[in-house]
Amino acid sequence: LVDTSPTVTISDTSTTPLPTYSIASSPSTINEGGTLTTTVSTTNVASGTILYWAISGSNVNKADFSSGSLSGSCTVDNSGTCSFSHSLVEDKVTEGDESFAFNLFSDDKGNTPLASSSSITIHDTSIAPKPPTYSLSLTPRTIEEGDAFRASINTKNLDAGTRLYYAI
Repeated sequence: LVDTSPTVTISDTSTTPLPTYSIASSPSTINEGGTLTTTVSTTNVASGTILYWAISGSNVNKADFSSGSLSGSCTVDNSGTCSFSHSLVEDKVTEGDESFAFNLFSDDKGNTPLASSSSITIHDTSIAPKPPTYSLSLTPRTIEEGDAFRASINTKNLDAGTRLYYAI
């Protein structure tokens, strides 16, 4: 052996960038009968990665949607995004506004959460008609036996042509 060199230490200062995930829907308030598009945006996630999503909210169920399901998956494309759509039913049932959110997971069982969307509001466009009301008036207000009187019935919120039955 002719010569030895001192020990050289090489420090690896490179770091692997962490993945990021976000999920957002547009519009954030939607009328019954409308269509909602949801986009998942990622960074440092490989193209072809499958991500899983599920809807959570109160009083929101499959019957609220004419297309789209309550859970599903999408595949990240080369730009780091994936999208899916839902169409809402115009159900003609007055139930008030409903709200829900999309939750994003890395597994199909929903055990590993990655992100959640902001709340989405379904605006209830089904307004129940006001119930009909009736009022009866007699003219004159007091009569003697054998006298005639006139009875008038006034209604509100009743379809024209509706037949009314009454007894005196």
